[in-house]
Amino acid sequence: MVMRLFSLSCYCTLLAFKVGAAQIPFDFSKNAPGTTPPGFVSLMTGDGKPADWKVVEELVPPTLAPISHNAPDSVAKHPVLAVQSSDARPDHFPVLLFTNEVFYDFTLTTRFKISGGRVDSQAGVVMRAQDQSNYYVVRASTEGNLLWYRVVAGKSYDMLGIGVKIPIPKDVWEELRVECAGSQTRCFLNGKLVIPPAKAGAPTNDLTVNDTTFASGKIGFWCKADTQCAFVDASVQYTPKVPFAEVVVAAIKKDYPRLLGLKIYANKQPGLPVIVGDLNDKDMGNPGTKYDEDVIQRGVTYYLNDGDAVEVTLPLRDRNGDVAAALKTRMASFKGETRDTALARASIIRKAIEQRMASLQDNIKE
Repeated sequence: MVMRLFSLSCYCTLLAFKVGAAQIPFDFSKNAPGTTPPGFVSLMTGDGKPADWKVVEELVPPTLAPISHNAPDSVAKHPVLAVQSSDARPDHFPVLLFTNEVFYDFTLTTRFKISGGRVDSQAGVVMRAQDQSNYYVVRASTEGNLLWYRVVAGKSYDMLGIGVKIPIPKDVWEELRVECAGSQTRCFLNGKLVIPPAKAGAPTNDLTVNDTTFASGKIGFWCKADTQCAFVDASVQYTPKVPFAEVVVAAIKKDYPRLLGLKIYANKQPGLPVIVGDLNDKDMGNPGTKYDEDVIQRGVTYYLNDGDAVEVTLPLRDRNGDVAAALKTRMASFKGETRDTALARASIIRKAIEQRMASLQDNIKE
């Protein structure tokens, strides 16, 4: 059965194309002590208020051991990410989410240290997070275990998770690496594959956790209740994906080089529609106007002629005739230009975009 295209915003979320590999290093030394790193937002799963995640200075050993026992002690103070929460309730889970990027396939690496807490002290990372209530989590506990599980609608499915008993001493820096590719996940502690647990005779490369609940999402840091913990040397290597709207705009730019401007607006969240495709990329993500919203809600068309150029905003429709987005074109004007001629020119571009949308839709199966 062919998947119906309900809106361009959903379409752009589901359909994307891989580009070259990239890396985001979270260098907390660039942030002033006492501040939350930019791009992160403090959230909370369960009861209570979000915690304070701040950059502080702590003694951190080097990642590589000294070559000689006689080498000087190289432990020094470094900026790290720490969390402060006085809420010791067992159903209180602070989350610090990185909101600047959505990740599909990636490798997340960080070092962490658990220093204390009044209840079971736990710290870890979240990945493929949809929000503060839906994500995967890999967490370490000072009670001596490392566990992968899902959180769905705020409910922790830790009893259905996959884990291993392993010492997690307090005040010791541990390295955690999480690899996600498709529906498969592997977790490493200090360079050793621990989730899923190794099986006798099974090749290490064949061991993965397989789950299809979340195909993509955001990443972040996590802890339980009033756990005192810190993170450092964090980074994510990933394969970016370009939303379909951007791919279509790039193709239109090539086919219509004389276009002065082209923007696609879609309702990605409550409020005014935002730009999901831009001929010049400079306004991506910016909100539209009430007129762009009017085009999507009522299917109307707007026309503007400022003398040098004409601007036409008209509805983009899916194969079912439903308005999926608003398309704004800006074209050089000519002598005798009228509203009808401008609309006809813009309609040619709209048809080309809708044909590309329908063509790709035909190749997608439920």
